[in-house]
Amino acid sequence: MNFISRLDNLGQHNVSNAINSPSIKTRMNFSLELNRLGDSNGHNTDYNSIFSLVRKAVKSTIRKERVGLGLALADLPAQLGAFWEVGGNYIVMNRNLLDALKVANRSDTEVNSFVFVILMHEYLHSLGVLDENRAREMTARICATIFEEGHPAFEIGTKDPWQVYPFLMKIPNGNGGNLKFITNFDSDAVSYIM
Repeated sequence: MNFISRLDNLGQHNVSNAINSPSIKTRMNFSLELNRLGDSNGHNTDYNSIFSLVRKAVKSTIRKERVGLGLALADLPAQLGAFWEVGGNYIVMNRNLLDALKVANRSDTEVNSFVFVILMHEYLHSLGVLDENRAREMTARICATIFEEGHPAFEIGTKDPWQVYPFLMKIPNGNGGNLKFITNFDSDAVSYIM
């Protein structure tokens, strides 16, 4: 059962009421933009551009945003997509999961969609949605609102990512080491010359 069905079954419609539905044109733009990133990058993940889409999606649906976040990649346990420490300015994403998706020859659009969903979930935490289930439910609602059914971001966002890619649970567990900071992340938020 996906997160949206679970939420509806619980009768907790406050999440859906808080999310504004963008137009069909806007929905198509998010899909096309994420697909374009996959086509134009030659297997390099453009974290800044993906995060820019995350910020736009969240702002267009729940009317909240924040700036000044950083991103780092680390070798984390297989069941952990990423984390954001309360009060912190960095999202730390599991490099092992991304590498496993690439080794499994998943398309660039699938990899970018996975990154999009994981970043959105952690971004929602940074906006004050601290409850894990609520962050998952909001991620599912937003992805269902801005992507059409069948798009990888819709599938990953409305289901558990490890349900979509069960092989990810079998990758070796990392210990938090091998930290790599991503430069030029959240660059849309920088309005001054560095």
